[in-house]
Amino acid sequence: MLYRKLTIPLNLPKPYNEEIGVNYSHVNLIHEIQNSSKINENSIINSFDKYFTKKISSVIQPTVFIFLNDIVPIIYKSKQKDEGLYQLLRFLDNNVSNFIYLEDLINRNFIYVNLSKIFLFSGYLTNLISEDIKLLDILDPDYAMRLNGNITFYQNTFDKIDINISDEETVLDNLRKNHRFLKFQILFALIQGDIDIKRASYEFSLLAQATLNITLQIVENQIDKKYNIKCDQYCIIAYGRFGTFTMTANSDLDLVFIHNDDINSHKSKRHIYIDLFRKVIKILSTKTKEGILYEVDTKLKPSGKYGPVASTFTNFKNYQVNKSFSWEKIAFKKTRIVSTKNEFSSQISKLTNELNLIPISYRDISNEIRLMRVNTNKPLSNESIIKRKSPSKWFETKYTAGGQRDIEFVRFFFQDKSIFKNTHEIDEKILLLEKMEKLFFKLDQIMNICFLDEKQDNLPSKAINLLNSATNEKDLGSLKSSVKQGKNEIYNVLNQILERVEDNF
Repeated sequence: MLYRKLTIPLNLPKPYNEEIGVNYSHVNLIHEIQNSSKINENSIINSFDKYFTKKISSVIQPTVFIFLNDIVPIIYKSKQKDEGLYQLLRFLDNNVSNFIYLEDLINRNFIYVNLSKIFLFSGYLTNLISEDIKLLDILDPDYAMRLNGNITFYQNTFDKIDINISDEETVLDNLRKNHRFLKFQILFALIQGDIDIKRASYEFSLLAQATLNITLQIVENQIDKKYNIKCDQYCIIAYGRFGTFTMTANSDLDLVFIHNDDINSHKSKRHIYIDLFRKVIKILSTKTKEGILYEVDTKLKPSGKYGPVASTFTNFKNYQVNKSFSWEKIAFKKTRIVSTKNEFSSQISKLTNELNLIPISYRDISNEIRLMRVNTNKPLSNESIIKRKSPSKWFETKYTAGGQRDIEFVRFFFQDKSIFKNTHEIDEKILLLEKMEKLFFKLDQIMNICFLDEKQDNLPSKAINLLNSATNEKDLGSLKSSVKQGKNEIYNVLNQILERVEDNF
């Protein structure tokens, strides 16, 4: 049976993605337009108008028609008009019952060019602009508030929230609204070309830090009212992208919570700090009608995924010195303290410096890498390691063979020159790592701007253009080829290193 290519926009969301539901009437209408013998601006407007006439009241019909007459010609001029028209359908279907939104929209025809850029980029961005009429302000060409690469830009916005309101749900909704507005501003600045991918990542990181800062203010205020105590004997450590200021649009926050042992207190305050940490996680990760801020991942804490939410200073130190795996020690080198500076956080900072001086055994990390790569229920052999295949999705970069984690391991082994034949070999491998790190970084950033949850096999055309421009690749095929080749090379380099460690250490 011959394979029949499905002619739908590349950024069509999958049916099981709850964040972006598929309406097959949209798909059918796009197919109808694509297969029409006569396609022009008027025929598309008429098709859209006919579609919405069946769904909306006669009062709203003129407003929708005015909007379509203005925006369809703009989208029609694009090479990716099918993708843009599909997102326009979704956008209108989400707002045809919102007369206030539509009325405001037709009075802002000066933003239609920028609005079209949203439709032409991805369904995820279309969802954001559909959810909040306030985001239309950012599309105004004369909008004055521009990113400045400083955390105060975000903090000043959050400072306007009244954290003393007794209704916690109101506080959380206000926080989420402001966060969405700031996040969308970063996203639009990127697709508009005002900032590049690296700068966008830094801005996402500043936004995350400012969000955590206001969250801590809210929680400390609640704890003070509840227990009449000032909590200044705790520290929060960030791992991963938050720890290294390389956040994507949808990164999790990998956090570890630590509090003082309270050895000099007659009455332990552990339950108070546990309450504080749980409130922080709740504010950040609870989904309200205004959405969610961040998923919070605490599995890197000493007690593991299912243990207590926090650890004491002594338990944390004991784990890092005596019980942590070598790969955890490597990951710990890329952490930072993200909570308010105080005497206790200074102790943690000093401890962090001491922990990062602890030697890491090449033999131990080599054994751990092998265990990560194979099914531990089967015999461990070099052959099984070498034959292991990467996941099917080409854009996976973190835990895939030859991905970001393997790069981190190779860089660790570079500390010992005796593992390599000569300096020329090291220099050659460093160039490879630097090239692939940059490529993976940019790929991750763009994937997370296009999709919120379930990643698809393809990217929208505009996203591909932005990515190719940033990576100097000519098309998606050459990009995929570079990713695949780079992964294979890094995977083979790490295999060679593991064999040398096995023989010499």
